Amino acid sequence: MSRQRVKSFDELQRQGTGRQSEGGFHELRVRASVAPHAGREPMRSCRDIVLEWLRGKLQEDLPRKARRHRGFSLRTGNAVCKGVRVRDGDSDQWAVMIERSPAPDREVASEIVVSGTAARPVVICIRVVDRSIVPRDVEKEYPAELLAELAARIPLRQSGRRLACEPVMVESEQTMRGFVTLLLDPDRQVPFAVLTLPSDAADRSAVETHAHALARAVTGLAVVWVLPPAMTFRLTERVARHLSVFNGAWRLYLPGFGTDSSKTDHPLILWDRLNQDGGIARASGRFLRVSAEASGKVESDDQAPGYAALEREAASVAGRRGGLVSFLRRSIWGGPEQVAVVREPPPMPAPGSPRPSRRLRAARETATANARRYERVKKRVDTIERERDEARKRAEQLAGLVRVLGGDPDASVPFPTTWSEFAGWCDESLRGRLVLTGAARRELDGAHFADVGLAARCVHWLADEYRTGRLNGGNSGLRGRITGIDGAFNVPCGRDSFEHFRDGRRHAVNWHIKRGANTRDPRRCLRIYYFWDEQTGQVVVAAMPGHRKNALS
Repeated sequence: MSRQRVKSFDELQRQGTGRQSEGGFHELRVRASVAPHAGREPMRSCRDIVLEWLRGKLQEDLPRKARRHRGFSLRTGNAVCKGVRVRDGDSDQWAVMIERSPAPDREVASEIVVSGTAARPVVICIRVVDRSIVPRDVEKEYPAELLAELAARIPLRQSGRRLACEPVMVESEQTMRGFVTLLLDPDRQVPFAVLTLPSDAADRSAVETHAHALARAVTGLAVVWVLPPAMTFRLTERVARHLSVFNGAWRLYLPGFGTDSSKTDHPLILWDRLNQDGGIARASGRFLRVSAEASGKVESDDQAPGYAALEREAASVAGRRGGLVSFLRRSIWGGPEQVAVVREPPPMPAPGSPRPSRRLRAARETATANARRYERVKKRVDTIERERDEARKRAEQLAGLVRVLGGDPDASVPFPTTWSEFAGWCDESLRGRLVLTGAARRELDGAHFADVGLAARCVHWLADEYRTGRLNGGNSGLRGRITGIDGAFNVPCGRDSFEHFRDGRRHAVNWHIKRGANTRDPRRCLRIYYFWDEQTGQVVVAAMPGHRKNALS
């Protein structure tokens, strides 16, 4: 059995919201916009609410990059969470995606995109895709609680009207007339779930509780209305008995409903069915499923990119920025041009000494000319070194700006795939930030660790996030598990600590990055021993990629 191809987000925007496959309903998408009167910085508020929901969903703190609304990646349990941000002119698009495997045969991805421009309101798009071989029950993964929380704290609109996250109580004749007008509107795009109150007053409070729960569960997919007995008579008079709902029953009126509609097209659940064991849960699940399927028939002219498209665009922007930074680094770290070493001239004779010979005078003239040339070259070297130091500082500032904008200044240089490329990659892309000692370079020849890319990501982390933290005075968050690198930890060496002599100074190597704690198999055990050089502001890798032998090993 082959997996069905999941269409791109843009294709789905053109064709509709929900998708039905041979294996079942497998995709759900909901869109809402922030009302113009939402107040200041609605985009930031929406992102913060989404991040709060993510923390509760994952039961884990998010990386600092996520809290700053930048691109990030986090793996926890059976879920992978990623974020991306793309800014171009006055357009600002931010998205997060959670990929979960709730069961061995299930794979579900949820995307939340928050985007906007100076001329248009903030738009929130939620997309859920069941990537399982046999899709099923995708509506159960729909984050209705997130959209309900957004709607409760920020005024949202959908299909030109205020998005409802609570049931609408129809208690007056004026409200009833408005409800019937909307119900029979041929342009209505949102299903109406109508719950009626039973004649027994003792059961009404329970129905109102169920109405609130249903309204939160179908937020963005349907609007829940509650009719008391008096208003159900008005509905029956308007649409006829076989199309009405009354005496505690529930009915879902889909878009396109009219007085000539078929009663079988609009699900009805009677009061006695609701009172059976699990009847409320089954009815709520059915309304949610049918509302999700009905939302797939709604066409949208708005072209909102999905997470994959934004990730590709961010990578493209980061590549362009990273290429500029890489060019500057290559130009800067190449060092000053080579200059000829000019010896200082011999000392001049004391006054009153015998007149020198012609050969000696020529030698002195040559020495004087060399001395002048030496001073000119020395000034030139000093100028070049000063400009180099300033350029290095500007390059680091530019790299920091690229990171603030959500890019990766090293994106243009791919990670090595073989150990023979590793040292050259470090010299090319990490120069000025990280250096390999001669011992570490020798160990790379004939290294057995299988995942060269993993080792490169760890070394890049040392040169990037770790070094930035040290330059900023230290960061306790750099200890322990390394975010974004599966199974890698930055921890003290313990008994594996040793000393390294470099540049006339003795350094203690008492930290390392490790992966594969329960094995000494050189193909699976990674150890990167390093120390921080305060004078040069660099990370020095003293040994890698294997485990050092100590007295106990």
